[in-house]
Amino acid sequence: MQQYDHILSQGRISDFAFSRRQSMNHVSDTGTIAAHQGTSNAAAHGHIHHDIFITLKDKNPDAVQKQLDLGKKYLANHPGELSFFATALAHDLTRHKQVAYLFNDDGFDVAFHMVFANREAHDAYQVSDAHVKHFIPQSNPNWVKIRVFDSVER
Repeated sequence: MQQYDHILSQGRISDFAFSRRQSMNHVSDTGTIAAHQGTSNAAAHGHIHHDIFITLKDKNPDAVQKQLDLGKKYLANHPGELSFFATALAHDLTRHKQVAYLFNDDGFDVAFHMVFANREAHDAYQVSDAHVKHFIPQSNPNWVKIRVFDSVER
């Protein structure tokens, strides 16, 4: 997926995202995944949860809102996407200290939470024009760091 090379060279996608990129053998001209290395536990189980946490350079309220609006415009309503939420860091929440080492990670400014029906829907979203040609190029100039967490229901 060469469209990510410029982002990777600037250190804007996490090592995890890079390793996911490397695990794909081929993306066809139609934008569908043609083959994967290894096997996926996602195929045998449930919905795919795709969570993105972004730390911004410009943290002013207008810049945060712009990121949220871009996510709502380009990351929502993909085929097979069951839910979508665009959220901002909750600055005023504190964790009770029942366990001393628990804390709220506040190393992000905006987050996007998506649930896909299956692996195929997730993979189609990953290579969609809305994601690759619109969201990433318009959003990433204000990124300091991006963390992506994918999980599967069991």
